[in-house]
Amino acid sequence: MRRLVRLPLLMAGLLATGLLSCTDSMLEPRTEQQTHVDDRVMLQGRVCTRPPNPSGFPVKVVVVIDESGSMCISDPPGAQTDSGFCQRAEVQAIIPPGVTEPARVRALKRLVNQFRQVNAAGGNVQVSVAPFETNVRNVWPPATTGNRFARPDTNIDSYIDGLQSQLGKGTDYQGALSYAYSLIASDINAVALSNPEVLPRTRYVVVFLTDGTPYPRCSATDNLSVYANPDNPDLTWADSIVSFCNATNTTDQIDGFEIGTDRNQNYQLFSYVRRLMELKDQYNVGDVRMHTVLLFNQEAVRACGPICQEIYGIYPGVPQAQYPEAAKKIASWLLKRFADMGNGVYQEFNDTAEISNLGLGALDYSSFASRNVMKTLLVEPLSSAPGLEGRVIDSDGDGVPDDVDNSFALKTHPFNPDSDSDCLGDGFEHRREDQGFKAANDLDARGCDPNSPLTPRCTCRDTDGDGLSQFAEAYMRTRETIVDSDGDGIPDSIESRWGLNPLEPSVAGLDTDGDGLPDEVELRAGTDPTRRDRAFFEKNGFQYETRIAEVRPDGSICYDYTVSNLQMVATPDRPGSKLGFNLFKLWFAEAPESGVATDYGVWRAACAWSQYAPPSVRVPVGPELTLTNDNFMVPTELSNPWDNQGRCVGAPPSGQQGGLLP
Repeated sequence: MRRLVRLPLLMAGLLATGLLSCTDSMLEPRTEQQTHVDDRVMLQGRVCTRPPNPSGFPVKVVVVIDESGSMCISDPPGAQTDSGFCQRAEVQAIIPPGVTEPARVRALKRLVNQFRQVNAAGGNVQVSVAPFETNVRNVWPPATTGNRFARPDTNIDSYIDGLQSQLGKGTDYQGALSYAYSLIASDINAVALSNPEVLPRTRYVVVFLTDGTPYPRCSATDNLSVYANPDNPDLTWADSIVSFCNATNTTDQIDGFEIGTDRNQNYQLFSYVRRLMELKDQYNVGDVRMHTVLLFNQEAVRACGPICQEIYGIYPGVPQAQYPEAAKKIASWLLKRFADMGNGVYQEFNDTAEISNLGLGALDYSSFASRNVMKTLLVEPLSSAPGLEGRVIDSDGDGVPDDVDNSFALKTHPFNPDSDSDCLGDGFEHRREDQGFKAANDLDARGCDPNSPLTPRCTCRDTDGDGLSQFAEAYMRTRETIVDSDGDGIPDSIESRWGLNPLEPSVAGLDTDGDGLPDEVELRAGTDPTRRDRAFFEKNGFQYETRIAEVRPDGSICYDYTVSNLQMVATPDRPGSKLGFNLFKLWFAEAPESGVATDYGVWRAACAWSQYAPPSVRVPVGPELTLTNDNFMVPTELSNPWDNQGRCVGAPPSGQQGGLLP
């Protein structure tokens, strides 16, 4: 017999190397023992991914832009909303001749125009602008719209033009970082509820642009022996405005600041950057990163003279003439730390010439858009379960073999996967008896009871087609709209059937039963990951062979596959059915090549019938059943294959009925 190779769970490496198949001889069932071919069948065919869609890979950019009054020194011109510092003659005198628009305004206009071009070509870049000074204010999109991000339409142009005339007073880094974190966190939460499969394909980018150091800084402790200075910027900073930090009544209040507490200290600023980065793993987001940009025009600060000293900082022990260099040193150290922690890039622009050529377009705003590749191909037998020597009959596919269904202890129905009709399958409840579930004659309060005030007129729904009702998903806290909640390539229902954790992507790394076979290998082979059944695996494990058959001009990829060594069982007669019918469900998931390991996948499923009633009945007569790409459908159309007999390959058993899968 020809040696078949096992299909790896993730296909990215296969495509990257150009190989058509991969082997793992240690985990591959031995073929020399497989001589009993009469009860074996194979599934073969072709399945294709969808063409890539660039708009399905959002890039969401937050531009956090300093609008403190000092900007009219570093990046003129600029004006405050009332007659203030920027309107003073000394400040107006240092504006270079012919400059009528700040460099940051020009750079932001070019950036949004760049994003428009990307979107016109099919991309999906969305923007949020957060100007900050004493507080974050005048954000875009306007808070009144309810949008967190928006594609940069022409309305944003006039908004950007107005930024130069809206300068304020403070430079509250802490408030700005807090806003950026809350903005992205709330957007992630909203997407997680409405369209969670998009999160692994989404990149969030924060661009933090400023011209100086945090101002004001406050310390809750006013009697430290040593405070931070330009040479030791990592220490605690003393109050930069004693009257503000400790007074009970002040103007220009910072939102959220409590008199006498820390403000804009390093540990506070770093905590927001860390929390921002932690969102990536917490919510399985494709990427979160933070870039920083420093505009520090030392020649303009010197030309400004004594009136700029307080704005850029007064540093005890530092000669007055070196105040600008000290402020630049502190700001550079802090922003470099932000960029390092944020997996981003730090840029600085140090004089009039450099600032006039400020550009933001070279930072990384690329999307994860890529062609879709195979993530998973997996056969789920729905008429049998792994036994000690061979597969045993499980007529209703609920994970409870017929002889256990019929046992005195369980008393469940072998032809009904939910014997007590509480929307919690027999296998689900039997597996969780230690948690108080009963599979027969007991409507569990955690399931559906139409007569209970807790679930009046309830019905069973499988909203994602993974084979679990909304009640089972609610109990396990899996996602009701995603087939594979942890993105490990195994549907939730299959992990649930064996008591594995469908919220932890660990099936490839765990060996629950300690038999030397990872759980993922056993689930794909149709063996029991909770029982040491190495000998059963060697003899009866499913074998997979796959190869890339075609890469189409539209970017879709077609795969030819064969899944062999599928053992049929002689299922019993049942009303309206013929003897010996076996049902197989074939799961297929595709995912972007750029993030296949963490993507939840786009799933489809197909089904096939065979018949085995020895000594005279075997359908198909030959060794294989052949499926086409058209046989694969969205999982919600096949959550109960027994009710989709006409869509399964092979001859279906006439009149066969089934219920909700476990």
